[in-house]
Amino acid sequence: MIEWRDGDGNTHRGTLFAAFAALATGAAWSFPALRPHQREPWHAFTVQVAALALIRAETDALPDTEEGWRDLLLGLTPDAPEAWELVVDDWSRPALLQPPVVAPGDRAAYKNRLPTPDALDMLVTAKNFDLKQERMADADDQHWLFALVTLQTTEGFLGAGNYGISRMNGGFASRMTLGLRPGGGGAAAAFRRDVGRLVADADKGRRRDAGLLWTIPWDGTVSLGLDALDELYVEICRRVRLRRAPGGIEALAAGSKVSRIAYKELGGNTGDPWAPMTIDTKKDSLTFGKPVSVTATAAGFGYARMARLLDAARTTPSPLLRPGEGEVVEDATIVAAALVRGQGKTEGLHRRAVRWQGDADPDRVGKTARTRAEEAGEAGQRLRRALISLVQGGPDKARLDDDAAKRKTEPWVHRFNEAVDAEFFDAPFWSEVAGDDANHRDRWRRRLRAIAEDVFEVAAEAAPRTEVRRVRARVRSRSFLDGQMHKWVEEARYGE
Repeated sequence: MIEWRDGDGNTHRGTLFAAFAALATGAAWSFPALRPHQREPWHAFTVQVAALALIRAETDALPDTEEGWRDLLLGLTPDAPEAWELVVDDWSRPALLQPPVVAPGDRAAYKNRLPTPDALDMLVTAKNFDLKQERMADADDQHWLFALVTLQTTEGFLGAGNYGISRMNGGFASRMTLGLRPGGGGAAAAFRRDVGRLVADADKGRRRDAGLLWTIPWDGTVSLGLDALDELYVEICRRVRLRRAPGGIEALAAGSKVSRIAYKELGGNTGDPWAPMTIDTKKDSLTFGKPVSVTATAAGFGYARMARLLDAARTTPSPLLRPGEGEVVEDATIVAAALVRGQGKTEGLHRRAVRWQGDADPDRVGKTARTRAEEAGEAGQRLRRALISLVQGGPDKARLDDDAAKRKTEPWVHRFNEAVDAEFFDAPFWSEVAGDDANHRDRWRRRLRAIAEDVFEVAAEAAPRTEVRRVRARVRSRSFLDGQMHKWVEEARYGE
């Protein structure tokens, strides 16, 4: 039921077990039916399932045939082979990502009918614009599978009875991906790399019997504790069952009185191999002072955010971000991705890929990124002061606490940050990481000054002033900028 493309662009189709075999042999470069926000959840699902199966089988050898994967995955559910089927008529038995319904009369709770996969999916489309509602009327089995994976492994809180997953810091947070991906090979290469790392590190994790949570009956009244779960558990957060109807598959959903996993005091600290961690500093939080998973924001993954994620002094990197022992990371890519959730809305699908250079030391990468980001922030502040002077008409002394002037400068500071972002991880960055550029600090500050000057000139042209006042404001504020930048750049050359 699943379609994939190989490295030559040829299309293939097969069962779930055949798809795992294609990933294992390097044949599945992409899955064309995946929607953009479903790519990372599908990758995480396949990697976790494969790693769990290999660890339970006490082997690190990936099967290369459909039959081999069928035997391996059925080994995870020996008493419930139907747990790998998308539609199972007997609701007292599990179906793929759908828990059994065994409580007397509980089937009647499944009243919410969802006719299309995008109605089941996690995207909030209540206002019916940008992305239309229930438009996948001709969906086939794979579309339902991908929607189920995304819902059950990445969804958050969406009103009473609709609880979210445990692998994020709060009901309105997001499950983030931060990992290292091989260069070339597409989805298959990423799969093999991450599965290999998780199996190799199996003795460091929390091993328990409960790994596939959809195989456990759930009536919506009982939560599971984290200590009962294998560290690589594949969770579910909603009570859903699929059934065949005259027009095709449809879903029926029921609410729950509690979350499937008791997550309020976890803060996303669940052992998710793609989750970077930080210390919670919110004093009114249940997890204050404890490690919590990092939450992506609507701002995405700009240079400042990436610098923080890569800096081990401020963020504990996700296990799959760092190269494994003996792993060659030539031509690899750092990938950060998240579908950012808000209260009753979606705040964007954000993804950034940064090409890893050579055999760089991850700690030096983080330190270099932090230093560069701090200097860019300082340059941005100096530019902002000059822009405040500009919008105030070039006074003898600019009022830097002028909130109205600050708001007027925001578009230009944003433009500055965008320009910095485009150059942040450039070749000199990696030369600095390798220690090959003795003058890196001077070079970076000079580049930041040039960017700031370019942005200032554009802002000065757009300043809404009469000609006489424009000239005065431009000259005096540009002089202000030059004075600030000259001293700052010279400090880098000769020392502070």
